[in-house]
Formats: sequence, structure tokens, C-alpha cells
Amino acid sequence: MVMQTACRTPGCVPLETVIAIAFPRLNKGELLPGIKESDGGTFKTNILLPLSEVTRDDVLDALPPGFQGGRKTWERVCLQLRDLVFGRIGGLVGNGNEEIEDRRILAEYIKNAMEDYLARDCRAPPLGQPFNNNDGDVDGGAKEILEYNGGVDIIQGSMEGSANFIIRRHELEDDDDKKEETRQSSAANASTTS
Repeated sequence: MVMQTACRTPGCVPLETVIAIAFPRLNKGELLPGIKESDGGTFKTNILLPLSEVTRDDVLDALPPGFQGGRKTWERVCLQLRDLVFGRIGGLVGNGNEEIEDRRILAEYIKNAMEDYLARDCRAPPLGQPFNNNDGDVDGGAKEILEYNGGVDIIQGSMEGSANFIIRRHELEDDDDKKEETRQSSAANASTTS
């Protein structure tokens, strides 16, 4: 069975294709070596594309080698996830030289989030919520303040509770001047359109 589904999870692709392959229960062991579901279960995989855009190569990339032509390996999965995260970071803040500091801030946050995730046996907090102090016995550790040339402090440490991971942008005099110019320009535009 192949179907297109909508994903409402934040950060998820809006439409994805799900493939489900049902195997009969024959009590003879795995029909396809290495595919445990082939002993009377249903193998499921997904492709992060709408059904109308899925190609034969996409299907083969989503199937493990136990299926004829299948190419899905842990290395491919890890590279796909890495590229998805990097692409999402670039999509959020940009990929130019001016946004290097913004990408560094997001990468540092993700690094700390993954360390907390691993420390809690790969259990994620509820969507949009920080890790709770009761989720595991994790030492918050000493907080270390990293200062970057871009005028940003990142207070590193465990992401337990709230406000343990703080990103502060320093107000620079040039930034204040730019804000004042923007306010004056906005006010002038508003008065000419009235």
C-alpha cells in the first residue's frame, strides 16, 4: 500500500509518502533476510515528498537492502537527517556570510539539545517544551559563557528546565542608529500614505 499523508508536526514536511508492505504469517521465519516484518508483519517506510514527486530512486532509497534494489542504510539515513537539519538552519536564517553567527547559534543550541536527548535515553520532551528536570538524573553541569565576535553570548550547559540556555544579542550603537532610522522611515511612510 502506498499513500500520501499530511504531517502536522512542527518542522515536518507538509506532505509525505508512506509505503506499507504486508507479509503473510507463514511461521517459516523471515521471508526476506534482515527484514523482521517479513515473518508475518507489515514493513513501513516513508519518503519525505508528496506522492506526485516520488521517483523509483526515492523508493529504492527508502527500502533496506533486504528488498531487491533497496539502498537504505544507516549511513544514508544519517546523511539524510544531517542534510535536512543543515537545510532547515539555512532556510531559517540564511546561508550567506552575513548569517554565519546566526547559524552558529542554532548549531550550538541543537548540539546541547542532542546531548540532553542522549542523556535521557533518546526520549524527547513534548513538542515546543524544554527538557524537564524530572526527565532523568542529568547533571546540569557548570554553565560556560561563550562570547562570539558578533555580539552574542551563548550560555552553555544542560537545557533542563527553562532559561538554562540563553542567547543574548548585545545592542550595538550601530544597531541603535539603524533602529532609529527604520522607525523614522516607517513614520514618514505612514504619514505619506494617510
